[in-house]
Amino acid sequence: MNKKIAGIAGTALVAVAVTFFIFKSQNNEVADPEFFDELPEASIEEPVEPQFKFGIPLDLYEVEEGKIKRNQTFADILLPFNLSHQDIYSIDRISKDVHSARNLVVGKPYSIFYTNDSIKTASYFVYEPNNTEYVIYQLSDSLAVYKETREIEVVEKTMAGLITVSLDHSIREQGGSAALVNAVADLYGWQIDMKTLFKGDWFKVVYEEKLVDGKSVGIGNIIGAEFNHRNNDYKAYAFDQGDGLNYFDELGMSNQKAFLRYPVEFSRISSRYNPNRFHPVLKRRTPHLGTDFAAGRGTPIKAAGDGIITERGYTKGNGNYVKIKHNSTYTTGYLHMSKFSNLKKGQRVKKGDVIGYVGKTGLATGYHLCFRFWKRGQQVDFLAEDLPSETHLKEDQMIKFETVVQLTDKKLNDIVAPWAESGITASNE
Repeated sequence: MNKKIAGIAGTALVAVAVTFFIFKSQNNEVADPEFFDELPEASIEEPVEPQFKFGIPLDLYEVEEGKIKRNQTFADILLPFNLSHQDIYSIDRISKDVHSARNLVVGKPYSIFYTNDSIKTASYFVYEPNNTEYVIYQLSDSLAVYKETREIEVVEKTMAGLITVSLDHSIREQGGSAALVNAVADLYGWQIDMKTLFKGDWFKVVYEEKLVDGKSVGIGNIIGAEFNHRNNDYKAYAFDQGDGLNYFDELGMSNQKAFLRYPVEFSRISSRYNPNRFHPVLKRRTPHLGTDFAAGRGTPIKAAGDGIITERGYTKGNGNYVKIKHNSTYTTGYLHMSKFSNLKKGQRVKKGDVIGYVGKTGLATGYHLCFRFWKRGQQVDFLAEDLPSETHLKEDQMIKFETVVQLTDKKLNDIVAPWAESGITASNE
């Protein structure tokens, strides 16, 4: 009996010893990194960010892009994508209040979002009428049309230029836009004749540029400017005294007149006011009671001042024309337009609003605007008139204005002028 118990006990001790050895060995193996490579970490795929264009998920559709071709219609573009004639009719009807499907302009971009399971089927048509807006025509599920506006970033920029050829040349040479050329020309239109600049004249300008997705889509306001013409310094400061942004000189006097000097952007005067002019079409002497501005067909024509459109129509002599009454003293007329803008008779306009486009309708031999100017009911020479100024700065706004002048002068003085002596400009004291 004792031997049996002793045998069992011995066997148990051996089992315990073996178990302890195995357990210790396992512990040593886990603790000692020299014996085993580290286990690879489980690979975790990061979630893929969904991609969108015009707010439409790209992973659900294929996309075809293009530009509107001459005489191409909404139906021409979308019938190959299995949009029915009934749906095209419905889209045409419901789009009128947003952006008519008939108003597609040649050269403007579009995108078609479609599925391609067994056949191509359009789900969305996106049209871009300009750089800041796009129109979505929803073609699947329920039909709908809506317009969206891109987010516009406004950044402040500066430029300095030396006149060697023209203002246009100097600004374009530095990557500036036509819009900036026109803005500077309009700003100084009553102080400096941009057609007679001298070599060596120079300018500095602080202005706003509008960006969409990092690309320029136009300019905003000019914040301040300095123009040195024939060694005379002309400054302009943007200031809002409660009635909108206006421009003043350093003394608070408006440097803009009540009328634009050039109602057509960067045109040239081809014929002045002349009571004894020989008419090129009628072949006889007849008074020319206006100023002709030669410009390319379709060039925008601006309202010379605030007022109300009193006439808008066509006559054999004037062609397409518009007449604007500004007040009890002044009225202006715009003749030979190729077409009108969407402003109607009886509608109030602001100075600079586009009222039509240059043409040669009526008695005209070439593309130009004949600009007429009435003072107390009598046609007068617009260029010879001593016209009234814009509103001057109010006395209670002078302290605020002086602060704006100081800040703007600092910005102008900080603009590097490569042609000037080191650190010296006409704006420095």
